[in-house]
Amino acid sequence: NSAAAEPVALDSAASNFADVGSAASNSASNLASNSASLSQNSAAPQGEQNGRNFGFLGLKYYEPIYMLFTHDFSKKPDRKADELHFEFSFERPIAYDVLGLGEKISFAYAQNSWWQITQDSAPFRESNYRPELYVSAPVPFADELKIGAMHESNGKGGEESRSWNRLYAQSTWSADGFSITPRAWYAFWLDRTNEDIADYMGYGDLRASYTFGKQRLSALWRNNLHFDGSNRGAIELNYSFPIFNSGFYGYLRYFNGYGESLADYKRSVNKIGIGLSFVEF
Repeated sequence: NSAAAEPVALDSAASNFADVGSAASNSASNLASNSASLSQNSAAPQGEQNGRNFGFLGLKYYEPIYMLFTHDFSKKPDRKADELHFEFSFERPIAYDVLGLGEKISFAYAQNSWWQITQDSAPFRESNYRPELYVSAPVPFADELKIGAMHESNGKGGEESRSWNRLYAQSTWSADGFSITPRAWYAFWLDRTNEDIADYMGYGDLRASYTFGKQRLSALWRNNLHFDGSNRGAIELNYSFPIFNSGFYGYLRYFNGYGESLADYKRSVNKIGIGLSFVEF
């Protein structure tokens, strides 16, 4: 009896082992399938892969990255007229085509700083921090439609604090080197120190650009659309050009109006700047 039971036990063990192997195989197959699905949703389209990459952590350029030496012709008692202004930004795509619309979901961050290098101790006069989350997708009536939410603040407290939040929508049309991008926003959760910011920054802006070769002309216009004595707005003009084969770009900028920084949202500046852009835009 003992001898007869031994083959039965061996057969049972072999059967159990086969069942375990089959389950492991199915689990591996499911894991591979899920990973493939995840990769498909997080992998960038070919155009995105070849886009404005930093080359690490999946980060991409978002807005111009530059440093300018600037002069403000409208002098102010709390600062020197000459200072350095620089901007740094990046975006990190989170997912692609989750809804099957060819859309991209992305996190972005931009920082502008104004550095009083001609003052004693060379203090940073102001820095503005702007994180945002957006979704963009191609649409039949434009190159893309972009909808997002952003927060912007100067990182200060008390009476010097400035901050606001915006929901925005924008579209881009481009052809033959020309591009135009209107944007509208809804402002909410305003800091008590800048509850009137819309009276100076308005409810949207309009950007236009023309690219020829590696040179680029661009403009930004913003206005509160008050057709009376309370009309406020701003205009910005930019020109960038390659500096030989250095990989750097010369950058000229003119800004006139309100809202160059949160500290100056209700004070007009008339500023010209010259410097370097570190990426092509």
